[in-house]
Amino acid sequence: MNIFFPQRFSCQSFSGAIKRTVNNSFPLTANRVPRTSITRCRPISTAVGQVINLPDGRSLGYHESGDPTGTPVLCIHGTPDSGVTLSGFEHPLAKQLGVRWIAPDRPGIGNSTFHSHRRVLDYPADLRALIQHLGLPYYRIIGTSGGTGYTLACAQALPREELLAVGICAGVGSWEAGQAGQSELIQKLIMIWKDQNEEFVKYMESIFLAAAQDPDPAKMEAVWREQIKGFGEEDREVLEKPSAFQSAVRVFRQVYAQGGAGHGLEMKLNTEPWGFNLEDIEYESIRLWYGSADENTSPEMGRYMAERLPKAVYKEYSGETHYAIWREDLLTEFLKDLIR
Repeated sequence: MNIFFPQRFSCQSFSGAIKRTVNNSFPLTANRVPRTSITRCRPISTAVGQVINLPDGRSLGYHESGDPTGTPVLCIHGTPDSGVTLSGFEHPLAKQLGVRWIAPDRPGIGNSTFHSHRRVLDYPADLRALIQHLGLPYYRIIGTSGGTGYTLACAQALPREELLAVGICAGVGSWEAGQAGQSELIQKLIMIWKDQNEEFVKYMESIFLAAAQDPDPAKMEAVWREQIKGFGEEDREVLEKPSAFQSAVRVFRQVYAQGGAGHGLEMKLNTEPWGFNLEDIEYESIRLWYGSADENTSPEMGRYMAERLPKAVYKEYSGETHYAIWREDLLTEFLKDLIR
C-alpha cells in the first residue's frame, strides 16, 4: 500500500514532504506516541464546491470543470486529495478535448459529510446518487492512486449500459498485492498509517489543520512552501511551479477543512482488504496506466491487478514516476483512450 499525496503535485506520496518527520521526529513505536484524539469532522466555510443531499441525509460535495456540455468523466481522487485538484491544467485540457470533469469529494473531505463506519463497497451508492442528480445517461470513470478500490467497486456495481469505460492511473494495489516495488520509506509510512492511524492523523493536523480552516489561503501557502523544502531537487522544480503550488494549496484546504478524520479513515481503508476479490470484478477492459519508476504505487501493483481483472489493458511508461505520469501530454492520451 501507499501513502498518497494529490496526483498533481507530489506523487500522492509523503516521501518528500515528511521524510524528515519519519526519520527524525515521528516515533515509529506506538508506546512512544501520546494518545490524542483527532479533530472530528464538521462543516467548515473554507470548503468549496457544489453540494447535493444524499438519501441518508449526508451531504456530498463535488466539483465540475472542463466543457459543461462535453463527455462526462467522473474522477475518483487519490488520498489525501479532492476533486478540486482538477482546477489546474486539467480544466483547459478538458475543454479542448470536449470532456466534462465531475469530481466528487469522498466522505470527510471538503463539503462531504464524514461517515465513520463507511466501507469501500459503500461508495458506488454515493456516486450513483450524484449521477442521477446530474441526469447522466452515460459516463466514464478515471481513478487515481488511493481511489483505486473505489473505482473498482464502482466498475462492478454501476450499470454496464451507462458506464462506458474505466481507467486507473498509478493505482494502488489491493492489500493482498503486497508492497513489492515500493521504496523503503513508503513501506514504513504505510505501516505507521496502519498501526498508528489516529496518532499520525493528529500529527498531520498539527501541520495542516489551522491553515486549512483559516479564511486566508496565504496561511496554507506558507505551510506548503515550508513542506516543499523536504522534497528532492527534481520534485521541488515541479512543486514550485505556480499551477502545481496553488493546486496543492487548494487540495489541502479541502482535505483538512473538516479535520483529519476523513484522511485517517481513507488510509485505514487502504491498509486493509477492500471487501472484494479482484477476480470477482466482471467489468472488462479496465485501462491501467503506470510509470516504471513509480516507487509509491508501483508497476508491480498494476501488473498484479492486470493479471486478475478480466481483459485488463495494462500500459507502462518508461521512466515515469508517480507524480510525473499525471501531466498534460499523458493525461491527454488517457482521456482520448477513455472517450473514443
